[in-house]
Amino acid sequence: MQKISQRIFGASGSVKRPILFIILALIISGAIAPSFLTSRNLSALLVSTSFLVVVTVGEALVIMTGMIDLGVESILASGGMLVAFLTVMHHISGSVSIVLTLLVGLVVGLVVGLLVTKGRIPSFIVTLGTYWGLKGIALLFNGGNYISPNNGEFGFSGLAGHILGIPTLVIIMIVIVTLAQIVLSYTPIGTWIKSVGSNELSAKTVGLNVDALKIATFMISGVLAAFAGVLIAAWQGSMYPTTGAGYSLQAIAAVILGGIPFTGGRGTIVGAAIGALIIGLISDMIVLLGLPSLYEYIFVAIILVIAGLQARAAGSGIVK
Repeated sequence: MQKISQRIFGASGSVKRPILFIILALIISGAIAPSFLTSRNLSALLVSTSFLVVVTVGEALVIMTGMIDLGVESILASGGMLVAFLTVMHHISGSVSIVLTLLVGLVVGLVVGLLVTKGRIPSFIVTLGTYWGLKGIALLFNGGNYISPNNGEFGFSGLAGHILGIPTLVIIMIVIVTLAQIVLSYTPIGTWIKSVGSNELSAKTVGLNVDALKIATFMISGVLAAFAGVLIAAWQGSMYPTTGAGYSLQAIAAVILGGIPFTGGRGTIVGAAIGALIIGLISDMIVLLGLPSLYEYIFVAIILVIAGLQARAAGSGIVK
């Protein structure tokens, strides 16, 4: 039975499983709501899900090492509010504001990584603190009110434009996923990251700097979450301190749907990105069918359970 499962779904961590999931989801969605498969709707789906995909890439790298990052949605919100605050309230150029925002995301990731590795505090606790702390900081910008440019658009609104008719946000999403997958699959750093999640003790034995690798993944996650905040601000044309609510759990769910086990060590960035697209697809279908938004949580929970059961079956012979 296990061999049949692996033949159909691929080995544990294989990208084949999320690809099959999204193909099945597309077929079902197209059958239920024919308007779903129109080019306009699919383009809108890719754009609206691009922010979650960017956040999920960072989350995937953290989980690949056996850690977790619950603070990404608050980094997104505070990053978006910061870049909007700098450009609108202090009239700093869009490019400088973006660089400063990404640096803040990098520093947040560095602090989190140091607390987890050097402070020996579980990543769950540290990033839960990041979640609440940065949520409060996001509310401090502009007194908890949204920030919108006076002239109708931010100085970095071009990020939400088009290049040769293709949404820039989709291009950025594809580039980030591609680069992350190349690093994970074809560089020593990617092998080291997976080694840490697969067997941390063995990784230390062969001389890998495990702490540095964990810190690096948290820093990447922080930068990508802050960048997602910049992108969503450009797309919305305004920024709210509560923007991105639920993204932390959605990103974690996307990683699991994408075939990366919660203990890390194997999987693909492409798979995690597909997992994020599946969650976006569910949200889109709920809107098209006119269902209450609460159904999104129910459907995602069902799919997660199915994915979890299948992953357990596929990986039952693996001891970690």
